Amino acid sequence: MSSKKITVVCDQRELASQVILELRNLKSEEVDVCVTLEQLKVGDYQITNEIVIERKTLSDLEASIIDGRIFSQLQDLLKIPKPCLIIEGDFNLIKNNKSRINKNAIISLITTIGLNYKIPVFFTKNQKETAEYLYIISKREQLGNGNRSFKVRYSKTKMNFSKRQLFILESFPDIGPTLAKSILNHFKTIKNVANASVEDLQKVSKLGPKTATKLKYLFERTFGDCKEL
Repeated sequence: MSSKKITVVCDQRELASQVILELRNLKSEEVDVCVTLEQLKVGDYQITNEIVIERKTLSDLEASIIDGRIFSQLQDLLKIPKPCLIIEGDFNLIKNNKSRINKNAIISLITTIGLNYKIPVFFTKNQKETAEYLYIISKREQLGNGNRSFKVRYSKTKMNFSKRQLFILESFPDIGPTLAKSILNHFKTIKNVANASVEDLQKVSKLGPKTATKLKYLFERTFGDCKEL
């Protein structure tokens, strides 16, 4: 019988996946895994009071980008001291342009999540590997730091349209939160940004010709066109 135990709190919606089953099969002679089910308001797995993990398959990620849910989900994760995102699936499908969304758009979003929102992103091949990540993170954080309580819960918030507009612009190459805010303060709407000329775009402070050209190109680019600047 194992002398140590780790706990992973799983959202009830994850019952549809094999991750929970894989987690339960990961117990060893040294460490047992206690999997508990709750209706988490934020994320899919809670490791400690500070660590909540959102799991997305590549299909989930594409769907959440298309319907806009990704924006509010990221805002919810930002309430947590140590949020994480696991992206599960064959990333080569994106690299080979076999997804519903352009490869560069997805890569741009992922880099924005990591660099602008400071949310760590982990990539796993399948549900078994996702379970292994959860197991290792739980052992590290619970047994290494002695933090095993789950008293804190986080609630979802609705992202307003101003924040969505900012998020959309921040996902473009070379445009972070500060520049996105300056652009919207200048042009007022995303439609105005899309209709602006390269010369007009450069009227925004710190928006140089190279970034303006990229921005204009992405607004006018034909879907499926693989040409790069």
